[in-house]
Amino acid sequence: MDEIENLLTRGVDTIYPSKLELEKVLRSGKKIKLYQGFDPTGTDLHIGHMIGLRKLAQWQKAGHKVIFLIGTGTGQAGDPSGKLSSRDKFFSEEELKNNAKDYVMQAKKLLDFEGENAVEILYNGDWLNKLGLKDILEILGHITHQQLIERDMFQERIKQNADINMREFFYPVLQGYDSVEMEVDLELGGRDQTFNMLVGRKLLKAMKGKEKFVMTTPLLEDSQGRKIGKSEGNVMGLTDDPSVLYGKIMSLSDDVIVKALEYLTDVPMGEIKEIEEKIKSGENPIIFKKRLSYEIVKQLNS
Repeated sequence: MDEIENLLTRGVDTIYPSKLELEKVLRSGKKIKLYQGFDPTGTDLHIGHMIGLRKLAQWQKAGHKVIFLIGTGTGQAGDPSGKLSSRDKFFSEEELKNNAKDYVMQAKKLLDFEGENAVEILYNGDWLNKLGLKDILEILGHITHQQLIERDMFQERIKQNADINMREFFYPVLQGYDSVEMEVDLELGGRDQTFNMLVGRKLLKAMKGKEKFVMTTPLLEDSQGRKIGKSEGNVMGLTDDPSVLYGKIMSLSDDVIVKALEYLTDVPMGEIKEIEEKIKSGENPIIFKKRLSYEIVKQLNS
């Protein structure tokens, strides 16, 4: 694969409105502005975040303008993505800023924040906290109740007679407004962020007349659909001691090996396919899990 094909394919779930349209833009030579947001509801970036960070690094290496957005505004609302019950706790801006104080240091493991094409660091609390009533009503005028309530986890909560807190209900609108404020060409995020990102696509078109691409990345999950990350209590931090991180990766179930090699390493896809076939034919997967652990630890350490 050439650089553009790799950018649009490996570690990518879906591109909206289509891969073909985005490919046309890139092959024309145009450089675009893109971002991914990270709500600092915890203090550690982990290997679940690494999928998006690696993809951002690829965009940066290809010469595009990358924004690392820290969600000190959206984090106050509480992202309902993947949650079938309302949060017990909502974070204050001060708590979020404190959680995020080491985010850039951690992200430096994969992104370059210095040099000619440095990744830009922004905090969405800088604009979301300044919105007045007039601004909020203008934004809400472009979104309908029907569009928000059709979200799958909201529908599931309705079936279970569970609460939908209005802070969470408003979350996709706040995330969507980030695209308007930054006037980006593309938003990157995990597959579970698809709804939020598409709201941003709609808002940017309605408020600025600009089209935005959305690129979703797959989630690192085991065969039971359990997400590998902080939400399942199995945090594997990017700044963990190398030997500790190696051990944590070795403790993953065997069914994660092939996907993790694709999403989290630069091992050629042809070689990954061969590894997949060897595992299927009964070869001991521990050999390949050691390779996976080594490749991840190598990227994050000297």
